[in-house]
Amino acid sequence: MSKKLTVVKPDTTLRELWKSIFSHHINAVPVVDKKQKLLGIISKEDMLKLLYPNYEGMMEDLFTNYDFESMEDRIHELNEKKARDIMGKRVVFTREDTPVMRALSRMIARRLNQLPVLSRKNDTVVGMVTKGDIFRALFKKHLRLTP
Repeated sequence: MSKKLTVVKPDTTLRELWKSIFSHHINAVPVVDKKQKLLGIISKEDMLKLLYPNYEGMMEDLFTNYDFESMEDRIHELNEKKARDIMGKRVVFTREDTPVMRALSRMIARRLNQLPVLSRKNDTVVGMVTKGDIFRALFKKHLRLTP
């Protein structure tokens, strides 16, 4: 688990979100309140979906050529969006004392690459665990490979 955590507040703008994700080289960022309680999560994929038409709209008009350049230009229209507008509110998470393989199982079953880690004591966000973190920990512990 990474304890060096990047989080955002509900009123964080799309521009600030993107800068945070890009500069910290992360795939998702938890949205928290003033007490560090988890409100939602935003992934790179969530942000990119804002630029692309919804699936139902594409299916209704299957033979239309989409203007992909205008889709890209939509990013300027999205500057007004806030984290609260695009965050996923049903967040799959784990606890700091959850066994590693249970957390990994949750990620695999839900097709997630990372999970926010919550404190059992007060439900605050204390970290983020990724499949890469688990991979490193398991192989380091069980194979004792030298770097």
